[in-house]
Amino acid sequence: MEHKMHKAERQLSDADTMAILKKGDHGTLSVQGDDGYPYATPINYIIVDDKLYIHSAPYGYKIECLKRDPKCCFSAIISAEIIPSKITAAFESVVMTGTAVFVEDRAEKQAALEAFVTQKHQGYEEIGFKMIEKMFDKTALLRIDPISTTGKAYKG
Repeated sequence: MEHKMHKAERQLSDADTMAILKKGDHGTLSVQGDDGYPYATPINYIIVDDKLYIHSAPYGYKIECLKRDPKCCFSAIISAEIIPSKITAAFESVVMTGTAVFVEDRAEKQAALEAFVTQKHQGYEEIGFKMIEKMFDKTALLRIDPISTTGKAYKG
């Protein structure tokens, strides 16, 4: 599944796409909602071994939708800056289409949850690891297995 980009010169290589994705920490997850309508929700994410992970409560509308149909689309705007003199914006963004997998492997889940703490909450590792221990079985961890990932950038 390849999406044709209107301005192909702005498309990034796979390596550059992963590099900018690693700089970010939040995006939007779109799932198939009720009555054929898409449902998009803001989420935070982590990259571990070039895999994108999302943590969540194990219940709620997003989870119901993904259990019904795991096909999803994740998008992130890593950076954006309006350039008034050029009537445009400089930006870096990523769109990933794929399948959400509920991670059941305890070692994979532990490693990803610890990465959330060590990468995004430096200085709070002790508190974070205690929280993981307490909430481990009450937390859903999703991995997006991509079928298509596209990075796009315009530096102005």
